[in-house]
Amino acid sequence: MPLALWFARLLTLGVRGAVKGSFKMPHQKDPNWHPSQKSRRCYHRVISGIERGGILRFLTLTSSKDSPDSCQGSFRALYGRLKYRGLIKGYIKVPELSKNGKQHVHILFRGGYIDQKYLSDLWQEIHHAKIVDIRRVGVNVDKRKLASDMASYMAKDNAFRYSWNWDWVWRGFCNDWKKLKLHWRTLNAAGANHSFADLLRWWRLWLKGFWKPDFDLLPAPS
Repeated sequence: MPLALWFARLLTLGVRGAVKGSFKMPHQKDPNWHPSQKSRRCYHRVISGIERGGILRFLTLTSSKDSPDSCQGSFRALYGRLKYRGLIKGYIKVPELSKNGKQHVHILFRGGYIDQKYLSDLWQEIHHAKIVDIRRVGVNVDKRKLASDMASYMAKDNAFRYSWNWDWVWRGFCNDWKKLKLHWRTLNAAGANHSFADLLRWWRLWLKGFWKPDFDLLPAPS
C-alpha cells in the first residue's frame, strides 16, 4: 500500500485505527519482523518532532511525466514560498521512487491550514504536477504508531535519504540526544538505577521545554 494511502486511512481512522489496531501494516503482521537500525533512527527523528507539539499535517507531492526526475529542487522552492507566508515551520520528509521512474515526496510538517487548490496550483507551477494530498493529523492519532509506521516506510529500499529542517526539533538535537544518553549511562555507572524509560521521559521533558540538562551537573530530573 502506498504511504500516502496508508496515511490517509490512518488519519481518518484516528483513535479507532491507531489505538485499537484495526488496521496494521504488513510488517506488524509478521512475528519475525524486527526494526532495522535505520528504522530505529528514523523513528527517533520523527517522534522527537512530534513530541515538540503543534498542529501536524501530512503532505504528499507527486510528479507527472513532465516533471523533473527529482522533487528536491522543486520542494525547496515550494517550501520557500510557504514559509514566507507563515504556512509551514518544521518538517521531516522522504522522497520515494515511483514506478514511472519519477520521485514523489512525503512530508510530515508543523504548520497552518493550506488550501489544497492553492497548493495544487503552486505545485503545478513549480513542478509541473497538479496532484497533491494534504491532511491534518488527528489529535487522537497515536504518536508512537504514527512515528513507527512512518519510519518503516522511510527505511524502504526505494526511499531516498530522509531529511528535516532545524525547526522540526532544533539544530543539533541528534547530538543532544547522544549527550543525554551518555549522561544517563554515566549516572548508572556511578550507582544510579535509571531505566531506559527514565531516559525517554527526560528527553520528552526537554523536547517540550520543561527541562534542559546542565551536563556539568550530573543529577537527573526527578
